[in-house]
Amino acid sequence: MRTQAVHHAKQLVYKKNSGVMSTLSYNLRGYPFGSVTPYMCDEQGKLYFFISDIAQHTKNLTHDKRMSLTVFDAADTGDQNEHGRVTIVGDGSKVPQALADELLNKYIALYPEADTYRSAHDFNLWQLEPVRIRYIGGFGKIFWIEKDEWQSAKKVWDNTQEQQMIDHMNEDHQDAMGLILKHHYKVDAHAPVMNGLLPQGCYIRSHKRNYYIPFSEECDSPQAVRVALVQLTKEARSTV
Repeated sequence: MRTQAVHHAKQLVYKKNSGVMSTLSYNLRGYPFGSVTPYMCDEQGKLYFFISDIAQHTKNLTHDKRMSLTVFDAADTGDQNEHGRVTIVGDGSKVPQALADELLNKYIALYPEADTYRSAHDFNLWQLEPVRIRYIGGFGKIFWIEKDEWQSAKKVWDNTQEQQMIDHMNEDHQDAMGLILKHHYKVDAHAPVMNGLLPQGCYIRSHKRNYYIPFSEECDSPQAVRVALVQLTKEARSTV
C-alpha cells in the first residue's frame, strides 16, 4: 500500500502544473506565507521554480531556506476532501549555474510564456530538495513519505538522447500524440507537441496546456521509451 501511495503522490505532482509554495515570512516574522507558482518536477522528485528576486517568496527563501509545495487535485464539484493532495516539505536553494541553463531549457519547453523572463536579470531557477512528503489520497488514505521512498533513480539517458526522442515524436508522430490525448483526456488536439520526457511518462502540449501521459511502467532505456510510446499509441487506436 505504501508503494502505491508513493506512486499516486508522484503521479499527481507530475500531472499538475502549479501549486501553493509556502515559505516563512521575513516581513511578518514567524508567519507562513503562501503563493501560487508553476513548477517542474524531474525524474528523481526534485522540484524547480523560475522566480523573481523581488517576489516575496524569494525574499523569504534568502533568509530561511525551509519551504514546501502543496499540489492538489481540485474538485469541480462535491467534497474537496475526497480528492488527492500532496505537500513536499524541504529546503530551497538556487540551482547552481552549471546546471541552470540546461534545466531552464526544459522548464521553458513546458512553460513557453516564461521565455520572456529569461532575459530579465532578477529571475533565477530555484530548486526544492525534498525532506519529507505528506500525501492524502482521500479519506483514510494518509501517509508520510520519507525522502528515500520519494527519490527515484536518475534517468539512464542523456539530454541529447532525450531531445532526439522528443524531436522524433514531433516530426513523425503528431497524429499518434493526438490519438493519445483524445484517449487519456478526451481532448481534440490542436497541433500536439511533445515538450517533456521522463522515465515515468511524457508531456504533450496542446491548446496552450500541458498534458501528462504516464507510462505503464518506468522506462530504463530509450528503447523502453519507444516501446511505451508504441503501447500508448496502440491503446489509443483501439478505442477509435
